[in-house]
Amino acid sequence: MAANVNGNIGLSPYYLNTRRLESLALIEIPAVAQTSLNANSIERVTAMRYALSVANRLLQSGLIPNVARAYAETSNPTRFLASTWGTFSFKGSRLAFENQATGKAPCPATFTGVLNLGDREHNVHGELGNDHYYSQSSIGMLSGKRNLFILGMFEFSEEKVEIFPYMIGDLVDNLSPIINMSIRNSIRVYPDYIDSFDRLQNAPRANVGDVKALQAISEAEIKDAIAEIIGEPFVPADWGGEVSDLQTNRLIVGGAPQSAAFILKGPALKGEMHPKNMGKRGDQLVRAFGEPADLIVIQHCNKIANTVVKMAEALAIDPRNPKRFCILDGADTARLLKAYGKL
Repeated sequence: MAANVNGNIGLSPYYLNTRRLESLALIEIPAVAQTSLNANSIERVTAMRYALSVANRLLQSGLIPNVARAYAETSNPTRFLASTWGTFSFKGSRLAFENQATGKAPCPATFTGVLNLGDREHNVHGELGNDHYYSQSSIGMLSGKRNLFILGMFEFSEEKVEIFPYMIGDLVDNLSPIINMSIRNSIRVYPDYIDSFDRLQNAPRANVGDVKALQAISEAEIKDAIAEIIGEPFVPADWGGEVSDLQTNRLIVGGAPQSAAFILKGPALKGEMHPKNMGKRGDQLVRAFGEPADLIVIQHCNKIANTVVKMAEALAIDPRNPKRFCILDGADTARLLKAYGKL
């Protein structure tokens, strides 16, 4: 997947608030798009398809930031337009349409979730209007727990975030031979799939002793070892303003060279790695995903928390600058170095 927006990423839509999209894109969308699915029609279907084209143009404009980036770069985040990818729980979609059809009092569907931003967990809440569901299948898709993309207005209040959604759906690779294939299926690269680490194919899993031995090696030694394994002769010296610790154009993935940026956390960081260990508000991770690299590798000599993985996934699934990422925890790092005789 190439860095920078290239028009290959599209939205597979479940929800489009056409009123909000109109005000954002300054493009008029037929008013019939703003009617409920309970009054669906050919005209509404056509208008919604047009609204989808507007939504895709907005995504490909590169103007909407990722929420993790916007949060890290704002000194006092209160309210801003952004996008995110995450796990959300949707409730009440079917009931909302049933109530409307039978003339009962309106009860909008809702969604909840958690955003891991820097060293904080934010509880997310939002509401869905019946006028903005894209199609009949959207009712089922916006029910239960789902991994989805949301673009909207994020309003922060202490540890809570209210999202006013403009669009909800999945991001798909328009060039994939598989129809509507989510880009989520291709953004994480596991160490065993990296050609430059081919000795991992037959390497046994690391044991407790291997991980303990790894924690006796300095971060600089680990960096030198990884650089030697991938054949990168230029190893930068450490300095305080670094975004990533090692950059290379020599990593081979899927038979082709890839540019990669490595974030390395040696044994000086004790225990499990969390976003708060990666700069204020996790900004080291945010800035790393802004580097001119196709693959971001996050390495630590111990366990890497799921919050780091989720944040990396959310940053990678960014329509403005899509990337891939790889997690190298202590067990993977020990196994890699041992396979190449460096542990």
